[in-house]
Amino acid sequence: MTNVEPRQGVSRGETFALAGLAIVAAFLLWPKSQGGPVPSDDRVPLPPLMAQGWLNSDGPVSKESLAGKIVVIDFWATWCPPCRAAMPELAKLYAQYKPMGVEFVGLTPEREEDRESIEAFIATVDGFDWPVGYGANPTFDMLSIQALPTVYVFGPDGGSIWMGNHLDGIAEILDQTLATMPAK
Repeated sequence: MTNVEPRQGVSRGETFALAGLAIVAAFLLWPKSQGGPVPSDDRVPLPPLMAQGWLNSDGPVSKESLAGKIVVIDFWATWCPPCRAAMPELAKLYAQYKPMGVEFVGLTPEREEDRESIEAFIATVDGFDWPVGYGANPTFDMLSIQALPTVYVFGPDGGSIWMGNHLDGIAEILDQTLATMPAK
């Protein structure tokens, strides 16, 4: 009878197989919501924007400073590949709609110790000039954000009018909402 030593560790092939399974699971579990209007019964109010600190801003952005405006809030993180991939499109939307009075705010759960990586990522996206609150976990919790990216659009009355995990359809809701606002 031969003694067989118990194997220790994981082989390279097993590591690749586990990584492959993790990727497949992530795609299967990734939210399929393309985004869309929020039914009037499901609208939520714009919560306080609580963050540890702010970038691209002279100071904290507040719910009060956004009152009466259309507000796009992007919940994202630098470690989230779909978030990173969406930023150039979000920058185009910002360039198009900011002159019309639409406010954009980014919120990330990343903390003060991640500030350098957040700033480094922002610098890689042309036109990423909107305020970003980091350490924004309280606001994530108030809206029960479960997946990144998640984008909310709040109307001038402060209630959510659109939400999704992708930007498909967001321009249409911004155009529709802007068309209903009185001319300035």
